[in-house]
Amino acid sequence: MMIRIYRRALLLGSTLLMMTNVQAAWAQETQAQEPATAPDAGDIVVTGVRASNQKAVRIKRASDQIIDTVSASEIGQLPDFNAGDALKRVTGVNTLLYQGEPRFVIVRGFNQTYNDLLIDGFSLASTDINLGQSSAGGRQISMEVLPSNLASHIDVIKSALPSNDANFIGGLTNFATASAFDFRDPTLTASVKGGAALDDKKNGGNHFGGQAEAAGATRFGADRQFGLYLSATYWKRQINVPQVETGGTRNWYTAAGAPMTPYGGTGFAVPSQRLYYNYQNERERLGFQGRFDWKPADGLSAFLSAYHFDQSERSFRNDLNAAVQSSATVSNQTATSGTLSNVTQTAQLGRYRWQRNVTGVYGRADAELSDRWRTDVGASWSRSRVENPQTVDAFAQTHLQYAYDTSADVPRFTPVNAAAAANQALYPATLHREERYRLGEDRYDLQANLGYNARSDDRGFGAIAGARFTVIRQDVSLARTNYTGLRYTLADAAGGTLCGFLCDTAIPTIVPSKVDSLFGTARAAATATIDAAAQAGGTYATREDVAAGFLQAQFRSDAIFVAGGLRVEHTKAGSSSTQATNGIYSPVSANNSYTNVLPSISAVISTSDNSKLRAGASMTVSRPSFGASSLRGGVLNTISNPPSLTTGNPDLKPRRATNLDIGHDWYIDGGRGIISVAAYYKWIKDDIFTFGTLETLPNVSVPVLVTQARNTDRTVRAYGVELGASYDLTFLPAPLDGFGVSANASFGRAYFPITLSDRSVRVFNNLPNQPARIFNAALSYDKEQVHGRLAWNHLSQLWDDRFPNFTPTGFYANRFQQPTDNVDLQLSYDVTPNVTVSFDALNLTKQGIEQRYGRDQELLQSTWKLPRQVLVGAKVKL
Repeated sequence: MMIRIYRRALLLGSTLLMMTNVQAAWAQETQAQEPATAPDAGDIVVTGVRASNQKAVRIKRASDQIIDTVSASEIGQLPDFNAGDALKRVTGVNTLLYQGEPRFVIVRGFNQTYNDLLIDGFSLASTDINLGQSSAGGRQISMEVLPSNLASHIDVIKSALPSNDANFIGGLTNFATASAFDFRDPTLTASVKGGAALDDKKNGGNHFGGQAEAAGATRFGADRQFGLYLSATYWKRQINVPQVETGGTRNWYTAAGAPMTPYGGTGFAVPSQRLYYNYQNERERLGFQGRFDWKPADGLSAFLSAYHFDQSERSFRNDLNAAVQSSATVSNQTATSGTLSNVTQTAQLGRYRWQRNVTGVYGRADAELSDRWRTDVGASWSRSRVENPQTVDAFAQTHLQYAYDTSADVPRFTPVNAAAAANQALYPATLHREERYRLGEDRYDLQANLGYNARSDDRGFGAIAGARFTVIRQDVSLARTNYTGLRYTLADAAGGTLCGFLCDTAIPTIVPSKVDSLFGTARAAATATIDAAAQAGGTYATREDVAAGFLQAQFRSDAIFVAGGLRVEHTKAGSSSTQATNGIYSPVSANNSYTNVLPSISAVISTSDNSKLRAGASMTVSRPSFGASSLRGGVLNTISNPPSLTTGNPDLKPRRATNLDIGHDWYIDGGRGIISVAAYYKWIKDDIFTFGTLETLPNVSVPVLVTQARNTDRTVRAYGVELGASYDLTFLPAPLDGFGVSANASFGRAYFPITLSDRSVRVFNNLPNQPARIFNAALSYDKEQVHGRLAWNHLSQLWDDRFPNFTPTGFYANRFQQPTDNVDLQLSYDVTPNVTVSFDALNLTKQGIEQRYGRDQELLQSTWKLPRQVLVGAKVKL
């Protein structure tokens, strides 16, 4: 009841303030007078990379922690279509891509499960369901939902103080939104960009892409004490993504052609499938933000913000999968060729749709109680909803023979009987599947802080005490029904072809309207099977309450800042679902609680007038994903030997990290440049892996093989160095003095022990999704009306843990993404002081993705192509 009242009060209050003040704001602005002192934050209205870099230097220089940042003007300077695009240029940050768009942010090699994300210091509800992540489970928001103009600057905090939320090991990302008080004058901007993803006709051809944005800010009132900032954005993109996969594992055979264990027999690895597919991916995003500020005096301020972000995705995938059956043998085998005796080829249309939206309201009030005392209080509510209906239609022909050739990097499969393989009438419908994933979450965040002599301009000893209470209520569900016994064929449903990855085999395109009509007619006579096990595993409710308090003591002089203290976080969690014992489903639930005591200390020393040294030691945590920690689903099979159960683990503890951080910055030429270096070392205990062990369960007389996420007793270590620099080359003669350069590099390593299913241990030297090296470099130009930037991003090889294989024989099949190099370009010209035209080119080199596996990553697992995208646009500023 209290939660409902709290949510309604926040929503009603924000709505009333927004509605009643918009009209008054614009009416009063024409009569307002300039304030006696202009605000010093007007740098948000800057243009060009040069101004952006200088703003980043100022933010970094003023920080009491090790942070890296990207500012509003830079976010707008490159064609960044979501917030993840903007973040990938931050030192030590990379992004996990999906269909060419960043999905999750990875900081210092730690993936999204080790990090947290905030908006103006408040939590955002999650959209993390069915996103292809082995570690998914509802704790994180996906970057696809967030527009790049969400924030005036994005800060990635890498060292912790007691006053920080402690739920991060890699980094704490905070989106700092714009305020009307950031602008000296009323402002209104509108921009539009449009263009195409350029692709070959054989892959689907060119497709439209574009975005439109508008934002405005004004101050009003007798003393201009009120401020209103509003923004809106719309984005759309269509691309085709052709891809080939060679199987999640390889096959090996004896000289006589019989199957063998990995790397056995002749030692020649044979693809377990040749899967061609082509995603026809269409995405749209619509976003609104509003912020109302009140600053009646220097020592008193408050703001109320609201947002709504809506993202839809439609991904139609046409597959052609030649899958080698387990009973297949091989003949005429050489090191690179042979003939497979039993292959099933399946043509399939998967229609995957997502509708994700996040809505929220939050606010904060700050007051100086006296010359020394200051307090602030804040509250937020964030709601997310995800609807993910999916339909799959499959047609298959069995017992085909295929010759394979692995002499090139991408294997080729050639049917022995080409006429039969191409005869669509020989592919009966084998499956029609209808399923729907859902997620609904409400997240609440209450904060209060009291400080004594603790502002940035205070000197001497000070202290801050604070409390935070967060509440998460989440429900996820899965409904799935499979239909078989269908009496139509691929010939009835197909309507054209797309080029397979190598264009050696055409992919039949299944026409949605045709197959829907066929299924509609056949549905009554088909056999419908509800997938009860999947539904039980994918339907559960989670609740989590975290009560935190901290005490931070500090000392500040003109040359030194030292802070330290203690943060205590108490977590209560619970979950409920259903679980089956020999086919009989019953409700199950579980609860857990734990307390973390987390000390930290940090120091900032001005080593000269233009340099600072920062160092810190801290303890932080990373709470487990809800998918891993919720007691959900699972089928207890007491008939198998041994009995088995796969389920969530409500007894999971959070990962606990001890962190050492150090960094040094040199500020060059009055803020026109910076050189920075940072290093870190982390010890992580209770890391989480999924494997099975024999356990004793109630009402089962023999031990049961229970497979679930578990805390490891081994310590993970991660360490690295980060370098960054930027400088405006103003010393060059005109017009070359408009050039500027920036670059950063990150080097990371880890000791990452992995417990396999037989309890043996293997060690990786990098974390999941952690490249050993990340490089960014940019050449920019800002001179009079001309602006431009050419940017390069390099990621070295990384382990993609979305499809882990933690069995001793299958460990070689863990996938490694190969190095990538992306180049983007932007050019713009100020036609007038208020009108700018632009040209953007994304992925100039048409960099795709390639994944390999094997003991030495000698085998291709998959590769896919991503198109170049070009856009032209215009921006108007009033």
